[in-house]
Amino acid sequence: MDDTQDKVRRNLVVFGAAIVIGWFLDLKLTAVTKLFVSAADLDHVNAGKLWVVILLALLYLFLRYRFDVATNKQLATLFEEFRTIKNNYLFKYLFRKISQINRTAKSLPIFDSSLMERVNQEVEKYEKEHSQKIGFRLHISNPWGNSSPINSSEFGSFWKGEVSISEEYLKAGSAGNLVVISGRKHYFSIPISGRIWIIWHAIIHVFSYSKSAVDFIVPIILSVAALSVIANRLLTIYLPDF
Repeated sequence: MDDTQDKVRRNLVVFGAAIVIGWFLDLKLTAVTKLFVSAADLDHVNAGKLWVVILLALLYLFLRYRFDVATNKQLATLFEEFRTIKNNYLFKYLFRKISQINRTAKSLPIFDSSLMERVNQEVEKYEKEHSQKIGFRLHISNPWGNSSPINSSEFGSFWKGEVSISEEYLKAGSAGNLVVISGRKHYFSIPISGRIWIIWHAIIHVFSYSKSAVDFIVPIILSVAALSVIANRLLTIYLPDF
């Protein structure tokens, strides 16, 4: 963040916070005008015109900040961070669903039907071969490796793709595995509820741990809040019956 952008951001935060705090504390306009004019000139200050001046000053600071080159770079960094975090939570969501399948031994609609069909076939085959109950566990293969186990680019959507799932079959009461089959790809499609879960957790994560997010969002929130206060004041002055 360069010095110019930092100054503009700081001025925007202070200016926006002053407007919001003034509204929250219900300060009179005369108290605000002392920041701009001498006490002798207070009688000549038009409240409506003063709020217009404040609005123009706020818009100037906001536009300077929003379209600054450094702000655009900061925003690009923030989007990149969000994409990474969103991808991590996609992994976590798939892990949760795989764990649910392991607990219930039931298929879930987010994965293609061939997943459990193959598992049931393998279980049936090994139970016949060993004449005893066979269990299974599913795992997403190499989730944090250099080669991503998820490929969604070919499907034209972040929410649809293929995931590499390994299968582990175990004899009942045995600590060791009977056989491990790895690297089978299965289609997935994240439902609306899952998308909301992923996006919500990604947003919370980014704005809890990312300095870029805090630096960007605080001036925006204060600007929007200040604009709301100014709009309310102008409507009260010029359209009292609105």
